[in-house]
Amino acid sequence: MAKKLENMAIDERIAHWENQREKERIQRRNRIGKLSMEQRCAVIEVQKWLDDVLDLALYPDMGGIKCVSAYALQELSDARDKLKFEFNLDERS
Repeated sequence: MAKKLENMAIDERIAHWENQREKERIQRRNRIGKLSMEQRCAVIEVQKWLDDVLDLALYPDMGGIKCVSAYALQELSDARDKLKFEFNLDERS
């Protein structure tokens, strides 16, 4: 029988949580592996454009919201539309 978390020593708890995080990483990798290539690409594209736009918009030392280009916003919008299409996220359905 496994030891209860509250009865573990600090080193055992650290090892326990490292194992839990590794199991979760494997589960996430397996779940994304089940997506179609188009779905995976849609998710990656949205993440890329969100990262680019938010990095620039949220941090004043990067320029702030005034420095976000119309091109970046259009690309983010296109990526959002692709994601909505791939996962049937249209509000009307």
